[in-house]
Amino acid sequence: MFEPAILMTTWPDQDSAEQQAKKWLNKNLVACVNILPRMKSLYIWNGELQSGTEYQLLLKTSAHRVSELEQAILEVHPYECPEILHLPLTGGYVDYLNWIKGNTE
Repeated sequence: MFEPAILMTTWPDQDSAEQQAKKWLNKNLVACVNILPRMKSLYIWNGELQSGTEYQLLLKTSAHRVSELEQAILEVHPYECPEILHLPLTGGYVDYLNWIKGNTE
């Protein structure tokens, strides 16, 4: 049975985020990547308050592609410890879910 999934990650700049998104699309690791506008991130790193600008990426895929997609992100991500969150989907518009399935097989 098909299980859709969303992965979230952040990227430091829009150009390289777009380049990576295109590579993942061409490998059928994702059906769609949303690159959200630049945002300000505040976080603790090595015990110190940090801030920076990033782009949020929402990657729509199939559950059976999640591990491969995560590895692909880790291979090229510029951060030492990148955000990679798996978000299972419990439902959605059937035609859209079928479109995800058809583009990630």
